[in-house]
Amino acid sequence: MKMKKSTLALAIMALIGSGAALAVPLGGTSNSAGVAVGASNHILFGGGNSGVALNGASTRIDLAGGPINGSNNAIADHGNGAIMTPSDMGMPALPINVAQVWKDTGSVNGAGSTYANFAVNSIRQITTLSIAPQFGGLVIGQVAANSSGTPASPVVPLAVGNGVYFGEWAPRAVGTPPANSTNLNMTDTGRTVWYVGDNPVANNSMPTLVNAVYGVIGINQTGTDAVGNVLPGGLPGNQSFYTGELTANYASGAGGITGTIDRGSSSINFAGTSIGSDGTFNNGSTIEGRFYNNADALAGIYTGGASAADHVAFGGSKIAP
Repeated sequence: MKMKKSTLALAIMALIGSGAALAVPLGGTSNSAGVAVGASNHILFGGGNSGVALNGASTRIDLAGGPINGSNNAIADHGNGAIMTPSDMGMPALPINVAQVWKDTGSVNGAGSTYANFAVNSIRQITTLSIAPQFGGLVIGQVAANSSGTPASPVVPLAVGNGVYFGEWAPRAVGTPPANSTNLNMTDTGRTVWYVGDNPVANNSMPTLVNAVYGVIGINQTGTDAVGNVLPGGLPGNQSFYTGELTANYASGAGGITGTIDRGSSSINFAGTSIGSDGTFNNGSTIEGRFYNNADALAGIYTGGASAADHVAFGGSKIAP
């Protein structure tokens, strides 16, 4: 019996030390055929943390350990707009241009001096690997640690185990992608918005919130179209986000979210959005999402508008009180 208990204790310690998420990642998507979310389980990019299955793939790649890590490595070596190779992904060094990658940051200032900060990776696939799903473009927003007085520099995304991710995906266009381009194919009708997090509020564990303010950004249509016109979301690496503050109240099994996130004349109003005891929120038609990390962060999607081009993925962190 002592041997079995010792083995169990060692197994638990190994699990904690590995950085694997103890909670089950949860989220949502506007189109599960484009992006399905959940715990990562890919043979190379797995680990049980927040993951996405792209374009109907049978397994989910680990967002932090896969595309985010690979693109950050390439950018660190060669700058924004770098070409990511297999070696950037921890694989054998082969002369293959896997993807073109960019990184951007964003911040939202609350009524006080606290800033919500965000890191955003944009990835345009060039060469399809047999171990990776096909796609045209993948944009991944990450909720980062708050800062005081000024936007964070550098931005530090929430650690694995508490990671909160949101973004957009588009299928691969017909033909061979060029070696250098800012077209992520986000005008395609199959464009999908999604969100997922490592440590969701769930199982009737929604904490009480009293006028909790969240700094939020939204991602929508990054890049250019096939003929070079810049889309509303700006260029990868120099994006135009929706930004704003949302206020949440919750107690005794009921609550709601108010406020807007805006980009120029475009506005998404959260009036009528209710909060459930399981940490989810929705307005019954166009807005859905979830709280994470004991409601210190949130993420979700907006699916209103005339078409998939209008859909927005958003995320945020609590900046007051």
